[in-house]
Amino acid sequence: MEHDSEQTGPVTPEADRIVAEVLAGDTPAFAGLVRLYQESVWRIAAAVLRDRDATENLVQQVFVDAYFHLDQYAPGTDFGAWVRTVARNRLRKELRSAGREDRRLAVYRERLAERLRAEAGSTNDDSESFVEALRGCREQLPPRDAVLVNLRYEKGLTFEAIAEKQGQTPEAVQRMISRIRFRLRDCIQNKLNDA
Repeated sequence: MEHDSEQTGPVTPEADRIVAEVLAGDTPAFAGLVRLYQESVWRIAAAVLRDRDATENLVQQVFVDAYFHLDQYAPGTDFGAWVRTVARNRLRKELRSAGREDRRLAVYRERLAERLRAEAGSTNDDSESFVEALRGCREQLPPRDAVLVNLRYEKGLTFEAIAEKQGQTPEAVQRMISRIRFRLRDCIQNKLNDA
């Protein structure tokens, strides 16, 4: 089957029929729209994200957005163009959010390092001992906590993305990561004090 971008003529009437069915209450019919347009939405997301999990999550969110805003689609126009616009808007939103999150993480890491050095009472550059203490404390984390730290701070995933992977709420993930940070901080302080 050709991609929907090459088939806007034949696909749009089918899409319009499915949209009418969904709006009339046949919710399961929405799967037909996903089937018709998933590939082109995937291409948009994959071209920018270049990560399979992130792309898959974004594609799912695009179709959730499309479902909840289906009444805004104008039948007789190009559904493929409409859903690709939904995809681009979602992608821009995710990228803005990721950029803000990256900046917050960078500031957080720097402040945490400064605070830990200040709390250790050391005015000399103890960054090597701090990194060594952090490494030792991370190795002591239970496997589940180590996974959360990896997803959040090494892969840079949002609480929402981690929650989806872990089958939990974003709030629960945020609380768990906060507790892990406090445990790491205490562990690092103890190691630096013992050194």
